[in-house]
Amino acid sequence: MRRVVRTVFTVCLLFLIAMPVESQAAEWTYGELSSAEPYGAEMFRAEDFNTEEIQKFLDGLSAEHTAGISFGTVMKEILAGNLSGVLKSGAESVKTALFSELETNTKLMGQIVLLAFLGAVFSGFSGIFGSGHVSETGFYVVYLLTMTFLAASFFASVKIAESVTGQILSFMKVLLPAYFMAVAMAGGAVTSVGICGFTLGAIGVVQAVLARFLLPMVRIYMMMVLAGNLYKEDMISRMTELMEKGIVWTLRTMFGVIVGFHVIQGLVLPQADAVKNAAAVRLVQMIPGIGAGAGAVSRMVMGSGILIKNTAGAAAVVILILLAAVPMLKLLLLTVLYYLAAAVMQPVCDKRLVACMTGAAAGHGVLLRIAGYSLALFAVTIAVICVSTNAAWKGV
Repeated sequence: MRRVVRTVFTVCLLFLIAMPVESQAAEWTYGELSSAEPYGAEMFRAEDFNTEEIQKFLDGLSAEHTAGISFGTVMKEILAGNLSGVLKSGAESVKTALFSELETNTKLMGQIVLLAFLGAVFSGFSGIFGSGHVSETGFYVVYLLTMTFLAASFFASVKIAESVTGQILSFMKVLLPAYFMAVAMAGGAVTSVGICGFTLGAIGVVQAVLARFLLPMVRIYMMMVLAGNLYKEDMISRMTELMEKGIVWTLRTMFGVIVGFHVIQGLVLPQADAVKNAAAVRLVQMIPGIGAGAGAVSRMVMGSGILIKNTAGAAAVVILILLAAVPMLKLLLLTVLYYLAAAVMQPVCDKRLVACMTGAAAGHGVLLRIAGYSLALFAVTIAVICVSTNAAWKGV
């Protein structure tokens, strides 16, 4: 009786393992299997990864961010070893957007510096004729005009950071269901179930923290910088410094907690999948006559699943980089231009105007960190999942 139960269980297990490739295996010939393509590409192809929702999201973005790139095409290019071609097409759109942004913001910086120089000249002439009140009034007029320019520019930059972080989070939401299905297809069912829920929850937490805490705090930080430099006395610089450190510490904490969780889970769950898969394959190989062939097919299926999973992960990281490249370069360019403007203004302008420009540069640096941490967080998350779930194939 025990032998009958064992035999029935073995046959059912063999059927379940062979079922995913049954529809394709019937159409293959020996010549196709012995062709130049690897077995993994024969068993599961890039087309088997569901990219419909991902592509709908990408098609809804402007060409400035994705340049009409198809997720499926990126996967095929990576499988063919042509990653440089994908990055080259993305670099063209980045270069065009960067030169356009450089022209626009150089004019803005020139206007602000010219305004500051005119204020310095006016203050100098007023001081020569002994009119201190006129000089101080002129400074306040120039400062308020400069403050208006800087506030408008900075709030536009906040919109850029808000847009890029929102796009990264939205992309991850449409990517994860299909990606964790690929993880399960590659033999990582336990890992997929264990990590998917936490990752989706982490996206919600990151989105809430960014939208409700960090970006509003950056706006408050910038207004305090502008208002604090209006007076000669240093009254709120320590408060603005504390706010900046609080934003950076929050970003680092989120990054450490989420990536740390994935690293810890990656040490345990993929090993459980590896033990399960190895036991299933060894059990199938015990069947007389067909065991060796069934074990080989099982390894081919899992190997091709690993290939598609890693390819999809690499394609996701490439798309994330393309999504964030143009906005982050804009923020970086603005940060550099503000620091250059402050350096040019320092020899001739009032130190409060110089401090105002330096504060605006630091504020853009904070926005750049927010966008950079958002990109790094999910790029590293995908990389950790890719690497750790490869263990599901070990020992098979």
